[in-house]
Amino acid sequence: MTLDSTNPGRQIAVAIVDDETLVRVSLRRLCNAFGLSATAYGSGREFLDSLEGDQPQPDCLLLDIQMPEMTGLELQRHLTSRGVRVPTIVVTADDAPEARARCMAAGAVDYLRKPIGADELLAAIERAVCNNRRPSLTPPRGEVTR
Repeated sequence: MTLDSTNPGRQIAVAIVDDETLVRVSLRRLCNAFGLSATAYGSGREFLDSLEGDQPQPDCLLLDIQMPEMTGLELQRHLTSRGVRVPTIVVTADDAPEARARCMAAGAVDYLRKPIGADELLAAIERAVCNNRRPSLTPPRGEVTR
């Protein structure tokens, strides 16, 4: 899983957005240990700023919900409104059913509760990246196939 199957030799890029330094560093180290290219951001604004530069868009986003200034849900909605499509896995200590439902409705592909085991996290990343690259069998609405 460490390499991009559509571009052999390229590592899968994971962006981590979490305001807790210990969590951010731990997730980055775990991803890097499994051969993923992980970059960590301390806030939603910091992540958004990275998208403005020359860095390519990540293949997967690990996103905390409870953050000051801009919550993970606000960031998720902001990305959607800008047309940025990156498979997002919510990583949170909040397991309230309504929070889960809001995140999934906003486009999250998975919702994991902290603390997260390495196998659980890596499986979620693999599902997110693989599902995002699988060609759609259904044309977008309004398109006619022949």
